[in-house]
This record gives sequence, C-alpha cells and structure tokens, in this order.
Amino acid sequence: MRKLSRCVSQLLFAVLLLGTSFSALAAWPDKPIVIVVPFPPGGNTDILARLVGQKLSISLGQPVIVENKPGAGSMIGSQVVARAKPDGYTFLMGSIANVLNNFFYKKPLYDISKDLMPVSQLVAVPNYLAVNNSVKAQSVSDIIAMAKATPDKISCASSGVGTSPYLSCELLRTMAGVNMVTVAYKGGVPAMQDVMGGQATMVIANEALPYIKDKRLKGIAVTTAVRTPLAPDLPTIAETLPGFDVTSWYGVFAPTGTPREIVNKISAEIASILKIPEVEKRLESLGATPVGSSPKEFGDYVNAEMIRWEKALKPMNINLD
Repeated sequence: MRKLSRCVSQLLFAVLLLGTSFSALAAWPDKPIVIVVPFPPGGNTDILARLVGQKLSISLGQPVIVENKPGAGSMIGSQVVARAKPDGYTFLMGSIANVLNNFFYKKPLYDISKDLMPVSQLVAVPNYLAVNNSVKAQSVSDIIAMAKATPDKISCASSGVGTSPYLSCELLRTMAGVNMVTVAYKGGVPAMQDVMGGQATMVIANEALPYIKDKRLKGIAVTTAVRTPLAPDLPTIAETLPGFDVTSWYGVFAPTGTPREIVNKISAEIASILKIPEVEKRLESLGATPVGSSPKEFGDYVNAEMIRWEKALKPMNINLD
C-alpha cells in the first residue's frame, strides 16, 4: 500500500511539474525580450543580435530589444546576463570571447560554466588579417619580415582585450617570434577605422571582409586552418605559420536557470531564422557561416573550446588583470 501511495505521489508530482512547464511556456513571452550585446554598436556581435532579434520579434509576437553593454573584453555585458533573472526575457549574444575570458583574466566577472546556459551557436566566422592600402606588405611573410626589421614599430589592431582578434594578434606575434604591438580597441569597427587612417599597421577582425571586398583595406590572410569559400583567394596564416588556427564564433546564451522549454523554443526559432534566404544572404556578406545548433550541441562545442584554448593559451601566459 505504501509503495502504491509513493508511486501515486511521484506521478502527481511529475504531472504538476509538466503542467507548470507548459503553463510557463504558454504565458511566455508576454513582454519585450532583451538581447545584451557586450560590444559597441556596429560590429558583428551587434549586427547578428539585431538581425536575429528582428526575426524573433516577428515569430514570438513581442519586441526584441538589443542593448549594448561593452567593456572588459565582453565581461561587463556578459555579467549583466549572468546576474539577470532567469525568466526567459534576457539573453546574451555571446562569442568566443566568453571562453577566452576564463584564460585571459585571473578573476573573470562570471563563470561561463555555471552562470550561463548555451542556447544556440549562430555562426562561425574567420578573422581576416588586413592592412592599410599604402602598406607594401602582400603576405604574412612580408609582415613578419617588416616586424623583424622594425621591432615594436608594427601594430596589430584588435576588437578588444580577450577577444579572438586579440588572441589572433598575440598568436601571430608569438608563433612568428617578433616584437609586435597588439592594440585593443572597443570593437572591430574602430580598430579598422584606425588602420584605414594609418594610426595602426594592420588589423585582425571578423568584420573585415566587406572592407576588403570594397578595397577600403588590403586583405592578407584568414586565421582559420583552411581557406574560406567566402574569400577563396585569401591564404591562411597557417600556410606560413603551420598550426595557426583561430575561428571566431557567435552564439546565444541565457542566464542559468532559464526554463528549458523556453531555451529549446528560442533555439528552434534561431535554427529556422538562419534558413531564411535574406538572412543567409546577409550572413554571407559578413563572411559568416550559419550553424543553428541545439542547446546540447552548443554546450558540447563550448566545452570543447574551453579544453582546446586552456591547452593552447597556457604557454602564452597572457594576463590582462
């Protein structure tokens, strides 16, 4: 009799939980949703958030507001989301910087493994190495030769401390064995503007492909292990420095504790949005390859990135505290 009573109690509890999750999803969303971008307006993180946000607002029937909260290599905005109420109304447009923060800072402002839930990886994007059109260098070998001939005179502009372009500059410097200055900006756009203006020698940015295509910058190489079909004429840095491989990525996170039904719903909506022809065309213009993974797939990818970069960054001993 006790066993039967226990089974009935467990069944009622399961039904209650199921009913609660269904009612929560049925009531959601009933107010605007916020996507926090931890970088300034104009860069790929911001563009992707607005692109996805616009389509989500249509499919979900509620406004999706993009809020830019830049600073500390994306840690400021990421911390805002990590501390937000996990009710399905606050999300983060994250990136590889969220992984790199764990290794560039001794005391990160949040713990990606504990404070954020993976929702979906949106895209994978190469970083592009480009120079001012007046710079004579035509290849990675030329840039290395310039850096060796004029130590500390060659500067590499990046989108900010702790980002994949920053990592790419530092990796190029250490693998080439040259004295080169890595300059951190508050986003890829201001970094590219300074290179176009002659204030910096070169830039590594995942926003650079449109600038290369319209000749505002001279493209030199991509940071991925293999060439990208979006710019097949650009060689990889790895063709000069074997083993060089940095792929930037962007994805959506939620505060830990957000109802799983809501996370799954947002993930499914994103997967559908990435298949819309106009969205595909816009992503191609950015040099981005759509992914649209499930929460589990994205979580597995983030965990693999954590393992990979912990191993790669330890010998570099980069400390931004």
